[in-house]
Amino acid sequence: MAKIIPITEHFQHFLAEMKESLWGDLCGQTRQAWQRFFELQSERERDRFSGAGRYERRRG
Repeated sequence: MAKIIPITEHFQHFLAEMKESLWGDLCGQTRQAWQRFFELQSERERDRFSGAGRYERRRG
């Protein structure tokens, strides 16, 4: 039968920090992805409304 080794307080803090880091990174990446999506969507709507194409607008 295997012995059960108690988890030390130090290891518990390490796990908590890892979880916070993971969720923080995940939320940050999700936020950036949505921001890029909405910026591109906004450009598309603006170009559609103004009648200018994406490359037409940047040449002049």
